[in-house]
Amino acid sequence: MGWRHKWQTAQRLSRQDWGWFLGAMILLPLVAVLVQGLGLRRAQHCLRTCGPDPGRIEPCLSFLQIKRLAAMVTLADRYSRPWSNCLRRSLTLAYGLRWYGVAADLRIGMRRHQGQMESHAWIEWRGMVLGDRADIGQDYRAFAQTIHPD
Repeated sequence: MGWRHKWQTAQRLSRQDWGWFLGAMILLPLVAVLVQGLGLRRAQHCLRTCGPDPGRIEPCLSFLQIKRLAAMVTLADRYSRPWSNCLRRSLTLAYGLRWYGVAADLRIGMRRHQGQMESHAWIEWRGMVLGDRADIGQDYRAFAQTIHPD
């Protein structure tokens, strides 16, 4: 992707998109450090205590805004390669959704590909995949227990 295309993409972003994009750019390295230093469970606990409880506030995003927030986290992930992977991106998205009162589920799945075991993490909201391919659950067998980031 050339600079001209990147510039055109940047010009199309709304003020809200820019806020979500920049927030994700800041949060991705923080999430990376938390997961690396504390492990998944403790990193989730730390993120939980730093934001509102989705069960206590009314969700304030429309369906289109939820999809747009997921798109901005994905875009930030593309520019944060040293800090990004599917788990960190998913935790960042879950935290962003939680901030707006939207409870989502972290899913982690496994698959065998070319003789190797691979894992992948993604976010589901009301049974719909956010920030990833809609059919990602067909490629990876998700663990039976959903991991609630909130």
